[in-house]
Amino acid sequence: MLMSVMAACSKNDNSGTDAANDPNDSNTPANADASANTPANSDANEQEPAAPARTGTINISLPNASASVWNAVASGYMAKNPGVKVKVDNKPSDGYKEWLTAQLAAGKPDVDLVVNNEVAGLMSSGAFMDLYPYFDKANPYTGKAWKDSLDLETMGINIDGVGPDDHLYNLNFESVQIVWVYNKEIFQKVGIANPPKTFDELMADFEKLKAAGYTPLALGGDSNSMWSGQAGWLVRIYADQYLRDYITISHSQEQDYTYLPDIDDSWKFDAADAFNDANSKVTKNDLRAWKAIKDKAGPYKIAGNPKWEAYADNLKRLFQYVPDGFFGLKEDQAYNLFLTGKAATMVGTPASYWQLPKDFQDESKTGAKGAVKPFDYGFFKMPTMEGPEVMAPVRTIQIPIGFYGFVNKDAEQNALDADFMMYVTSPEGYNVYLKAIQDSTDAALSGAPALKDITLPDEMGKAFADFKPIGNTEGFSSPGNNLARGLWDYQPSVQEWVGTVQKFFGGQLTTKQYLEQLQANVDKNFNAVLKERNLEPSDLENPERKPPERKK
Repeated sequence: MLMSVMAACSKNDNSGTDAANDPNDSNTPANADASANTPANSDANEQEPAAPARTGTINISLPNASASVWNAVASGYMAKNPGVKVKVDNKPSDGYKEWLTAQLAAGKPDVDLVVNNEVAGLMSSGAFMDLYPYFDKANPYTGKAWKDSLDLETMGINIDGVGPDDHLYNLNFESVQIVWVYNKEIFQKVGIANPPKTFDELMADFEKLKAAGYTPLALGGDSNSMWSGQAGWLVRIYADQYLRDYITISHSQEQDYTYLPDIDDSWKFDAADAFNDANSKVTKNDLRAWKAIKDKAGPYKIAGNPKWEAYADNLKRLFQYVPDGFFGLKEDQAYNLFLTGKAATMVGTPASYWQLPKDFQDESKTGAKGAVKPFDYGFFKMPTMEGPEVMAPVRTIQIPIGFYGFVNKDAEQNALDADFMMYVTSPEGYNVYLKAIQDSTDAALSGAPALKDITLPDEMGKAFADFKPIGNTEGFSSPGNNLARGLWDYQPSVQEWVGTVQKFFGGQLTTKQYLEQLQANVDKNFNAVLKERNLEPSDLENPERKPPERKK
């Protein structure tokens, strides 16, 4: 099950800044202890005869994750390591960030394995275990170095560029692509023969659907969805079409402390290349992005920028086709509209290929007694916006996901936690995970694994092959990611933006007024966000220099 999609990782900290939540709620029992299913015998030491038996406890609390899946993984691990107890106590997505923040503030939390992309501000504080030191260690479940089992290129990790100051605080071992899902039967009823390829075609189709009495787009609009969920995906994805030249400012320059000659010497900006700003092609210097925001340079200037104006106008058109009561609607409520045939489209992932048949039978998601009538559904890629201000065809969010991190503890516990993740990412452990997903009623694989030596069932492999890459917007210090929903995920700025965009979509603000208020929001919160990131305004005077170490 897709749990979250946030900013992809830079090589420096692998921390996320944006989130995306699955609309499907899990039926997750609290405090489910997988030890009840632990087989009596273990062969944990057969592969490492000289290693001492592992002992201890691992506590897992993931947001909106399937209890049955993670209990199966826990049982598989404990069968190999009978001296270890693994407890699964997954949490709802709503309130997870606050819960995790409170756990870390308590000093010595019990929880170990978490999803940490929504608390990126805590990455540099030492709250989470650095995974890089374990990459060269032997994985006892494969017999080779752990890094050799990971598809590092797909994960966006350039291991050759990792230095002593670089850290990896979470691991992403599955891929995801944000796509549109549509009800084929509704499209046929209103006379739409083929899914749209352009944004204008999408708007024309939505008008037909609305006239026929359907909700064109099942989309949640509460604060979480606008910031970290599906609505936020669309806000960021479409901004990227207009602001693609951000990379000409934020890329590392030759004198920068972030510059890597082997990568950066040959890079040139090419808006026609959907992967031109990929981490494997060019490194970024966030200080240059911060400086551009402060100086209102190029695409980092919001108010009075024709590109921002054209983008905002189109965005408003799109958000006129959402459900009634949009700004109070949660994603599971919007998903219900699609499941029950009241809405014609939704934004989702390839996981829907397997999840929808399960959810047609799930009363907790349909709100109906017994199963709802299934319908024929299909997928289409992001329809591209067109116009004089558009710089390039649309991309989407297509990244490795998971954001699995461990709370940083003593060396013994950290080593145990790393061993558990080595098991999960080994063919043996991942096959346990994969089978549990196939057997579950509340989980689906979101994309192909970023792991080596894994063979998917034929049906899964063929389905994922249909989702060809069109480019990725996620994980970059771009205006679309760091300005379009308020400043750089700083919550006071985000919440102020939510109020402003509500007025804009509701017709209470003109495009000019909306962008002026967004610019004022960014300017007002700028110094506070710098402080939260442990930066000072003086750091921006010489962005080529690495900021000094500071105690928080």
